[in-house]
Amino acid sequence: MDKQPVDYGVSRILVIEDQPFVRRTIVQILTQIGFTAIAEADNGETGMQECIRTKPDLIVCDIDMKPVSGLQFLAQLRASGDAANPNAPVVFLTNHTESEIVKQAMALGVNGFVVKPPSLAALKERVDRLLGGR
Repeated sequence: MDKQPVDYGVSRILVIEDQPFVRRTIVQILTQIGFTAIAEADNGETGMQECIRTKPDLIVCDIDMKPVSGLQFLAQLRASGDAANPNAPVVFLTNHTESEIVKQAMALGVNGFVVKPPSLAALKERVDRLLGGR
């Protein structure tokens, strides 16, 4: 089964990250990869609003955020019905390797993990895998 090459120009990406420097870095990497439609949010609450507004094709999300964490955001997204593209692939950015967090994320339906700070190669590989199979 041949996967289609990813058309970065038409894919909508949402980056949810509470640290402005990290968020800018991720947006820069995604821009280098070739994405042009990138929305940003600074926590899971504003992230949910952006999901409803932009209906992203892929979400790159931090886990540790206040007041709404990445895990809480993912649970809300998966339960959101048609409002916010509930089946959009979600990649968690994390420096967590604790199995409890990973298990919770898997149970909620996360699609992948990228270690922070992400490299261009690691993020591109993950994005290609998730967007190329559709």
